[in-house]
Amino acid sequence: MKHKQAALPPLRPSIRDVALKAGVSAGCVSNVLNRRRSQDDPIGRAVLAAVADLGYRANTIASNLRRTNSRFVGVVLPDFENPFFGALLSALERSAEAAGYRLATATSREDPAIQAREVEELLGWRVAGILVVPAYGSLPGAFAKAGVPMVVVDRVSCAPGDVPATDEVSVDNEMAARAVAERLIELGHRHILVACSDPQMLNMAERLRGVQAAANAAAVPVRIELLNCGWTVESADAAFAKRSTNEPIPGAIFALQNLASLAAYGAARRLGLTPGIDLALASFDDSAWMAHMHPAVTAVAQPVEEIAEAAFAMLVARIEGVDEPPRALRVPCRLIERATLIAPAAANTTQKRSGDVLPPRTKETGTQNAPLDIGS
Repeated sequence: MKHKQAALPPLRPSIRDVALKAGVSAGCVSNVLNRRRSQDDPIGRAVLAAVADLGYRANTIASNLRRTNSRFVGVVLPDFENPFFGALLSALERSAEAAGYRLATATSREDPAIQAREVEELLGWRVAGILVVPAYGSLPGAFAKAGVPMVVVDRVSCAPGDVPATDEVSVDNEMAARAVAERLIELGHRHILVACSDPQMLNMAERLRGVQAAANAAAVPVRIELLNCGWTVESADAAFAKRSTNEPIPGAIFALQNLASLAAYGAARRLGLTPGIDLALASFDDSAWMAHMHPAVTAVAQPVEEIAEAAFAMLVARIEGVDEPPRALRVPCRLIERATLIAPAAANTTQKRSGDVLPPRTKETGTQNAPLDIGS
């Protein structure tokens, strides 16, 4: 009994097949497809027609490996789920397209070991450069040893005014956070719960410094209470749930990243409170849902397009041979005052207010506002 042999899939047409059909050389086909010669003359049109007839697709990866001037740029982000990182990636894609580059993207899942592996993979693809938002616990300065141009975005390695190990782009975290805290204090709040992913990360530490600076500069005592929320909505939910069992939520919450903001909103609602009516709520990071809440949520908007354009321009300059000391660029943010930025007097809460007025703490050098309370 004869067994029927399975039909093999058709071979993928090669550049030589296109050249044979168009009656030109393989080099000519490559030049037409890469726009190094005209596509709108008899030869160019013959090549494009042969490509269409044969269904030819260029092997971009193989082509990139053969080239000395790669048009691929690597991007490593902590995750794709955080709305800020999703918006940043979309903005980087637009910048890359405008500059004639393509992106190869990966996530570190907040794991320095995975991040190192993904960077090595991208280097194996011979990318022209890499843009990275460092995973928690990694050392941004180590990226200077990667052997290709690198730009660190958002989670930078040095304070404003310092010289970084590699080019960096971030926002002016301290100034933006201080503006929010000053506004809450101006409205009459004397106890502000600050929800933070991790106070050890530099961008979070900068935001916390801005909040504390506003409290220290206030003419009245202000308590700043810190709530560590972790990196997910679930961990932030758990932190708020634990906090609300110990004492009532104060009259103002300032969440230092968007996932903590979402958890703060949910925690308030579960307690029967409405942000913008019963308590003030502000977020560092604006997300689409915030403008669609009723009342809408006040937020610090990070200029994602500007961050992406600046980071990509820095990277392209390095790729093209610019040789100068690394730069650290800080971009200003914008405070969008929506309906949740309210005074304590506007509140109509059913729970007992906690700490709208607390006595100042004192040090040997004199009286000043309370430093950050480290919550669990």
